[in-house]
Amino acid sequence: MIKWLTIILAVAGVLLAVATARTAFEDPPPIPLSRQPSINPFGRGVASLGKVESAHREILIAPPQPGLVVRVNADVGDAVKAGQPLFELDSRVIDADLIRAQAAVEADNAEIARWHALPRAEDVPPLRAVVDQFKALLADREEKLRLTREALQRGAANERDVSRDTFGRDEALASLRKAEADLARTTAGGWEADLTVARANLARSQAELAALRVLKERMTVVAPRDSVVLRRSIEAGEYASPDANRPAMILGNPHELNVRAQVDEEDIALLERMTRAVGRTRGAVVEQFDLTLVRIEPYARPKMELTGSNVERVDTRVIDVVFSLPARPRTPLYPGQAVDVFIDVADDAGTQAPPGGK
Repeated sequence: MIKWLTIILAVAGVLLAVATARTAFEDPPPIPLSRQPSINPFGRGVASLGKVESAHREILIAPPQPGLVVRVNADVGDAVKAGQPLFELDSRVIDADLIRAQAAVEADNAEIARWHALPRAEDVPPLRAVVDQFKALLADREEKLRLTREALQRGAANERDVSRDTFGRDEALASLRKAEADLARTTAGGWEADLTVARANLARSQAELAALRVLKERMTVVAPRDSVVLRRSIEAGEYASPDANRPAMILGNPHELNVRAQVDEEDIALLERMTRAVGRTRGAVVEQFDLTLVRIEPYARPKMELTGSNVERVDTRVIDVVFSLPARPRTPLYPGQAVDVFIDVADDAGTQAPPGGK
């Protein structure tokens, strides 16, 4: 029994091996593609990656300096005018400096007003009284000197007495001149040099105040031109930084669009024989649309935007070719969207190459 069972199992194994060997050489059933590949419709054309952009390019909005966002005034889809506030940063530090600067301006204005108010009415009478006092003293000393000189002539005084009274007269005269000088200086008002310094201090304080107002104005980021908010990446209460890789907002015009194509440096020479260009959308609905050349930007740059293909070269440079859309396709297009761009070129004889040609 065991012998016959072993024979049967051996025969079954052989049959299974034969069946497996036969099916191993059969072609697998074809798996249909989920989407048809994008094929160049031109026989001698240039294929490139295109990106939809606003006719006047998008604007990457970033704050002028790091700061706390206190208010966001525009949202995605809002149409904004040039100069319209987009968002505001915390300006409390600048506000505190503004208070001090305003106080400094007021103090400098008060200093100038004080200079113009000179002399003080209450300062003049005491100085005039001092002048009158020294005038009387001078008159008394001169009279005393006269009497001493007469006494000298009669022999009732000597030269020492005359010298002493002369000194007293001169001392009184000097005191009178000083008092008159003090009175003249007071009644003349402020010194012009002091006014010049006060005005210079006022100008400096006003300049500091104006500079702080400019800094405060920078805390409110405004739209540089009429556009539409395409993207917003900040919220009130968030700390924003001037990072070019993460703009706070992106502005553009979704109603007037261009297509920017990246033409490989190996195909740059073919652009001179360009005859026609078309774009083709990607995705579930594929639509082809005509393109009109706007300009070729004459600067080759490293290829930065990739299609994702595993055969795509990244060690190359590209030329940007900008096209406009004579008519918008039925398929929606949005700034930043990737499309395929195909450029037809004429052959060496100046005629368009036939489809399928080399």
